[in-house]
Amino acid sequence: MSKGLSLSPSDDRLWSIAWRVCRRELRGGLSGFRIFLACLALGVGAIAAVGNVSESVLSALERDGRKLLGGDVELRLTHMEATAEQLDWLRANTERMGELATMRTTAYGPEQRRLVELKAVDDIYPLFGEMELADNIPFDGILDRKDGLWGAVTEAGLLERLNIAIGDTVKLGDIDVQIRGVIATEPDKAVGFFNFGPRLMVSKASLMDTGLVQPGSLVRYYYALDLMGNETPTAFRERLENQFEDAGWRIRDTSNANPGLRRFIERLTLFLTLVGLSALLVGGIGVANAVRSHIESKTSVIATLKSIGASHGLVLRIYFLQILVLALIGIGIGLLIGAVTPAIVAPLLAGRLPIDVTLGPALPSLIIATSFGVLTTLVFALPSLLRAREIPAARLFRASAGLFNGSPVRRRDLPHIGIPLVLLLVLTVLTATDRAIALGFIAGSAAAVVIFTYAGRGIVSLSKRFITGRDAFSRLALANLHRPGASTVPVALSLGLGLTLLVTISGIEGNLDNEINENLPESAPAFFFLDIRPDQMDQFRNQLLAQENVSDIEQTPMLRGRVTAIDGVDANDVGPGDDRWFLRGDRGLTFAAAPPPETKLVRGEWWPSDYDDASKPLVSISADIGNAFELEPGDTITVNILGRDITAEIANWREVEWQSLRMNFAMVFSPGLIDKAPYSLIATAHMPREMEEPVDRMIGLDFPNVSAIRVREALEAANAILAGIGTALNATSMIAIVAGVLVLAGAVAAGRRKRIYDAVVLKTLGATRANILYAYALEYGILGLATGVIAAFVGSVAAWSVLVLVMEAHWVFLPMTIFGPIAIGLLATLSAGFVGTWQALRSPAAPMLRNE
Repeated sequence: MSKGLSLSPSDDRLWSIAWRVCRRELRGGLSGFRIFLACLALGVGAIAAVGNVSESVLSALERDGRKLLGGDVELRLTHMEATAEQLDWLRANTERMGELATMRTTAYGPEQRRLVELKAVDDIYPLFGEMELADNIPFDGILDRKDGLWGAVTEAGLLERLNIAIGDTVKLGDIDVQIRGVIATEPDKAVGFFNFGPRLMVSKASLMDTGLVQPGSLVRYYYALDLMGNETPTAFRERLENQFEDAGWRIRDTSNANPGLRRFIERLTLFLTLVGLSALLVGGIGVANAVRSHIESKTSVIATLKSIGASHGLVLRIYFLQILVLALIGIGIGLLIGAVTPAIVAPLLAGRLPIDVTLGPALPSLIIATSFGVLTTLVFALPSLLRAREIPAARLFRASAGLFNGSPVRRRDLPHIGIPLVLLLVLTVLTATDRAIALGFIAGSAAAVVIFTYAGRGIVSLSKRFITGRDAFSRLALANLHRPGASTVPVALSLGLGLTLLVTISGIEGNLDNEINENLPESAPAFFFLDIRPDQMDQFRNQLLAQENVSDIEQTPMLRGRVTAIDGVDANDVGPGDDRWFLRGDRGLTFAAAPPPETKLVRGEWWPSDYDDASKPLVSISADIGNAFELEPGDTITVNILGRDITAEIANWREVEWQSLRMNFAMVFSPGLIDKAPYSLIATAHMPREMEEPVDRMIGLDFPNVSAIRVREALEAANAILAGIGTALNATSMIAIVAGVLVLAGAVAAGRRKRIYDAVVLKTLGATRANILYAYALEYGILGLATGVIAAFVGSVAAWSVLVLVMEAHWVFLPMTIFGPIAIGLLATLSAGFVGTWQALRSPAAPMLRNE
């Protein structure tokens, strides 16, 4: 008779008998499996909830792609509008075409000024979707010129900042515009996580009247297209590129309407899912403990079954079915949690996304969460089931303490455990949006399991060495850590994994927050000034220097260009990766005869200061770009500037400190060609905080075309985003902590009878409650403190690795990210220990002694 898990026809009767016995045993209730169910429900629930919310948002992005994009296809040009020839062709080859332009500028109220995201739209805007204003004010015609004033609508934040109301005017460049409505819904609003100001929308016809559009001004022109008939975006794109090969526009269609939001959602989903998997991994320890405890409690039943002729295979099937049924119950609870969570999250997302997200259960996410739950159960439950199957009936009649000692899993059973383990790892990688990160997570998790397994064994070993020469209750505490059946290793493993995750996330978030709030402001300028005309620069600089305590004014020209080829390879054909940001959209670039201040060349040499060969432009690139795309001096980069492709030879690599907030550029060109194109200047200045408002006011009065960005406000916006992400990650990581505490509670519950017996004997021998509490507090205190310290070290190493090796940021020791988790570990073990101890102390001695 087969001893494996075969489902061949000859086993049908065995499975039938096993199912009948399984049903009868399950009638006794779920006693002893509450921790098992809770661990599975937490992990599966976290994965299902994250997947459901993510799937709902991504589905909404696909559904509303045309509305988000503003058309079937969108074209974007920077610095220049489409030519008359291009516009005529577009109108002739589409049903409709909408035109709009965007730029950052400053709006001036009676007393205040505010940087705004200006959007100038045509008369048929929006091409798709509905533009909605507060109080049901109609949008049609609201931006037209009336009584000598152009109209405008804005977000409510601008009214509050400028202390104005609907009907008031604001100065925009050379003209005044009248605020006629508050934006409630902007259908094609892209999600910009670092928008520097509220939206201000005007008519495109009024844009030239403002005087803001000058040669070199950073203006982006968009053309939203409604395609003819059944023509697909792909087919239209091919025709467009054949017609205008060197137009220089960026083309998007509905398949990728909001790539920034999609990338953010996918990456956040990945990290939250991996944290959920960590919780499931920790819960797996609880599953293993629960199965082991359950099998040990069934020794008499198993012995009886074997005595009447039950085979190893039948016993295995009975308890395999029991665990599978219970696992499905736990997974079902988790799926219910995952299905309900979107309803809780929905109010938090309302109004924060440019799409209507209908949050609800997503079948693919539920299937994935179920698969993770089933495979985790198999990986952690099968070892105990298989080992129990091999123990002879005679041994099962003996005491259950140390039941599995000396009963390793046999080699022929390894496939039964290995197959679900491999499937679990494969599922983790295949469902991840970034497989490299998923593989890193697997490697890190495996390393953490090994570390905490040996840490638990180390605690056991040390407790044996230090047991002598101490008072009786201290020796009892140390003996409890290494006695047969002690839960030291599983508790150290489960609680340690959860605490490590918390230390890692807290360390990363804390260091990034420290970098933004403390380190960066010391070296960062107070202002970035944009769109300075070259003829204004001398006056601008002199007026700034005339202000008190204003110093370190730096200036540089800036243009925008799009990378179209890397060393002759079309940018669209360059492989995917995190460094594709360099190829997405327009990049800021500059030119210089001499290297920028504090430049550190990594490879190659800088060009001579008098170099101006227009036939052979050179470019200096940042070292991270050189490494990412495996470029060397002598290779080429092609950049489209104002519709013209310019191919430059790479002269050198520079080390760029992006976190310094200086005027850093990924590309610096040699003079001779780039400097002939229209450009504007950007500048930075340092000053104390009390000077920011006077300088801001002075710039607004004397240089209305110049946009001033306060670095402090940008840092605060970045910190708010970071805090939100950190909160989500920490909240999810707490699930792993809870799972660890549940495992600990399960371990205490499993040893409850032993604890009661010990307490009864000690009380009979004259020990007081205080003596017993002291012994158990010392035992759990040592376990919790040791686990917390090790978790703090491992988590700090993990945080350092992510920050320094992956993010190339700085890491510093932050006590609260270390001591907080240590305190949590200590508190968790003491609390669970005291609960179990108090139950033991309340038990009367007489019944226990009579039974013994």
